[in-house]
Amino acid sequence: MVLIIALVCIILFIILQNWVYHKYWAKNLEVKIGYKTSDCVVGEQNELVEVIVNNKKLPLPMVHVKFDMPKSFSFENEANSAVSDYYYRDDVFTIMGHQSVTRTLRFTCNKRGCFYMHDTTLVSSDLFLRSILSAKRKNENVIHVFPKKVDVGFFEVPYRTITGSFATNKTLVEDPFEFRGIRQYQPYDSIRHINWKSSAKNDELKVNTYFMTSSQDVMILLNMDTHIYAQSERMIEDMISVASTLCEKLVGDDVPVGFVTNGKDIYTKEKLVRESGSGARHMVSIDTALARIDAHGENLNFAQVLSETMMPKDKEINKRTYYIIVSNARNKEILDVYQESKSIGILSYFIVPEFAQYPVEEVIPDMVQWNIT
Repeated sequence: MVLIIALVCIILFIILQNWVYHKYWAKNLEVKIGYKTSDCVVGEQNELVEVIVNNKKLPLPMVHVKFDMPKSFSFENEANSAVSDYYYRDDVFTIMGHQSVTRTLRFTCNKRGCFYMHDTTLVSSDLFLRSILSAKRKNENVIHVFPKKVDVGFFEVPYRTITGSFATNKTLVEDPFEFRGIRQYQPYDSIRHINWKSSAKNDELKVNTYFMTSSQDVMILLNMDTHIYAQSERMIEDMISVASTLCEKLVGDDVPVGFVTNGKDIYTKEKLVRESGSGARHMVSIDTALARIDAHGENLNFAQVLSETMMPKDKEINKRTYYIIVSNARNKEILDVYQESKSIGILSYFIVPEFAQYPVEEVIPDMVQWNIT
């Protein structure tokens, strides 16, 4: 009789715990998967941080956390993973009631791009590992892998010409959006700059002052089309790296720089443009745009982008901007627009990235060839 009662109790316990786990296992179970830094450069190391929080009394003897990552990410610990179109991870945790577990995985970013995480799948079981329980958690983390930087020594002479002219000819104007501070009014100050609130408080006229910005800048124009190659990934990535490196070099020398390309955003499919600016934040903005370029998508007509940027029909042509064109493609339509811009005095250089074994036969004014080895 005792054995029968014990057996009935065991069966009831198994049924009860199975019901409890089915009903409550996913309650107050938080899973956060993110990156140590949301941006990095190709070749740099980063860390993936998994945080599992079980904010209830019910222990979880086994929780599989399944998610996918770009296959261009190389993890130091390759266990519990499989690679096909994505890098699939299946990490197993044991977590008690009211406990949190954090696991850090180090990886290397091997390819430029913008990568969104997909939803995380959780798989668990009851105490006797008889049931399969599953749930999903939203994951909206994104990481931007910036282009690698390359040697731009081939452009050193034109670069010195640009920066030298910039230092000599630039004019400085007050930028009304860059507030600097407040000082006492002087007779030469404009009445528009008077800070009436501060003047009333101090019982004397006070004026706002602003940082000075340059009226001269540099614009990088990147063509994602290639000359004779069928969307050569190596060629495209090298062109993006050249554009990124030149922007970084200009920003480092306090030269305002902007960026435009005929490539589209890989997710929004919109044109990528960054107006002229300077500083570390502006460089991050440019690199973010470069990371988001769809290298395999349909590009805009570069000759049209070139014309609209350098010779806009609805605006006055800006002859104080240096335009640096990075383009392996050099068809007649592109060269005609370039030649026209040069004929009206627009300042520009034409960088042609090309594999070393292929000479550039076109005669292009102010052309600089970059041999890709």
